[in-house]
Amino acid sequence: MFGGNALKIEYIVPRTMGKESSYGLKRGVVTFWELVFQSLSFTAPGIAALATLSGAVAFAYGSAPLSVILAALGVASAAYAVYEFSLKVASSGGYYRYIERGFGPRVGAWSGWLYILYAGVAATPFIYLETALAVQYGLSELGINLPSWSWYPLGIADALLALVLPYLGIKPSVKYMLWTGMIEIAALMLGGAIIIALSPKPWDPLVFTPAYAPGGWSGVGMGLIFAFTAFAGWGSMTFLGAEAKEAHVNIRRGVIAVVLLLSVFFIFMMYALIIGWGPSNASTYFQYFIPGITEAVKYGLLPIAILWMILVTNSGFTDTMAILNAVARDMYTMAKDSALPQWLSITHPRYKTPHRALILDTVIGLALFTALGWTLGPLNAFLITGLWGGIATSIEHLLINIALPLYSRKRDFFKWTHVAVPTIASVLYLFVLYATAITTAISLPVIVAVTFLVAWFIITGVISWKKPVVPRLEEGEEL
Repeated sequence: MFGGNALKIEYIVPRTMGKESSYGLKRGVVTFWELVFQSLSFTAPGIAALATLSGAVAFAYGSAPLSVILAALGVASAAYAVYEFSLKVASSGGYYRYIERGFGPRVGAWSGWLYILYAGVAATPFIYLETALAVQYGLSELGINLPSWSWYPLGIADALLALVLPYLGIKPSVKYMLWTGMIEIAALMLGGAIIIALSPKPWDPLVFTPAYAPGGWSGVGMGLIFAFTAFAGWGSMTFLGAEAKEAHVNIRRGVIAVVLLLSVFFIFMMYALIIGWGPSNASTYFQYFIPGITEAVKYGLLPIAILWMILVTNSGFTDTMAILNAVARDMYTMAKDSALPQWLSITHPRYKTPHRALILDTVIGLALFTALGWTLGPLNAFLITGLWGGIATSIEHLLINIALPLYSRKRDFFKWTHVAVPTIASVLYLFVLYATAITTAISLPVIVAVTFLVAWFIITGVISWKKPVVPRLEEGEEL
C-alpha cells in the first residue's frame, strides 16, 4: 500500500519557545512500576474482568477460560516484538516510532494515524460509554435504578475528570494508577477466590477444554476475539519512553511483568466467574452487561459487590487517563515529525505535558460520544467504537510484528525469532479480523462502523503517501 524512501532524520533536543510554550517532555521521571500500571490501567482490569470478558463467554460459554489462555499466549508472542524493539528504541511515539523505524516514513505516518483511530477516535468515546453503562447497569443490580439518560452525564464526568491528572503532569496520573490499580486487582481476585470457595463445584478442569463451547474449537476461537479485547492496551507503556527512567531496560522488563500479571489475573477471574455461574449455565452469562456484579449479589456478597462497583468506576476512570497519556504522546511525536500541525508538539511550560493533544483528544472523544450516543443509542455507539478499536489495534500489531525483522536487519541484530515468534500473534490477529468480517451481523451500527473505517484508511493513506513523516529523534530515543 505504501512505498518506502530514504529516511531523512533530524536529531533534536528539547527547546524552549517563548514564555508561554515549550517543547519536550519531562524526562526520566516514570518508574518501572508506574510504567507497568500505565499499561495495566489501559486494559481496565476491573471492567474487563467483570464486563468485557462476557463477550468471550457469549461464544465460548463454559470454555471461556480456554479462550483467555489462548489470548494470553497470543499477547505474549506479540509482546516479544515490543520487547525486542525497546532494546533499541524508547520514544514518546511508542508503536508509531517502532513501525516508522521498520517500514519507513510513509507506513510510519499511516501507523500513527492508525493509533489515533484506535486510542483517540475509538477508545476514548468507547471508555466513556463503557464506564457510564457499567455504572448504570451495575447500580441496577444493587437495586439503584438511574434514569435511562444517565449514561450521558456519567460519560461526561469521566471525560472531564480524567483529563485533570494527565494535564497536570505524567507523575500524578501514573501514581494514581499505581496505587488504585493494586487495590483493584487485589480486591477482584479476593472476591473471585470467595466465589470459587462458595460454588457447588470449585474445580472443573473441563473449562480449560472445548467441552462446554458450542461448536467446540470454533466457539473457543470466537471467544478469543473478546479475550484479546480484554488485554488491549498492554503495550501502552511504550508511549512513555521519553519520560521513563532507564527506558530501554524498564520497558523490556515492564512488558514481561504486564503480560504475566494480566495473564494470571484474567485467567483466574474468568475461571472464578464461570465456576461461580456454572459452566453448563454459561449461555445466560452474556445477557447481563456487567455479570460479575450480578454474580457477587447472587452469592450474597453484597459488600464485595459494592466494592467491585466502586472499583469498576475507578477502572474506567484510570483507563481513560491511560488512553489520554498514550494517544496524546502519539500525536505529540507525529507533530514533532511534521505529520500533524506543529502546535501539537508544544508542551505545557510548567507541567511538560502535551496539553494541547490531551485537550484535543478529549474534545474529539466527547463529540463522538455525544453524536453516536444520541443518534444511535449508547449501546450501538459502544458497539461501533468497539469495532473501530478492535480492528485498528489488530492491524497496528500486525504492522509492529512485520516491522521488527525489517528493523533488526537494518540494524544488524536480526534473529530468526524476530520472524517466528511474532508470527504466532499475527496469525491470531488475522483470525480476529477474519472472524469479525464473517460473523458480524449486518446492521446499521456495523454499516456505520465499516464505512467510517474504510474512509479513514483511504484518507489517511493518501495523506501519509503525500506527506511522509520527517523523523526528529531526541537524544536517547534510539540506541
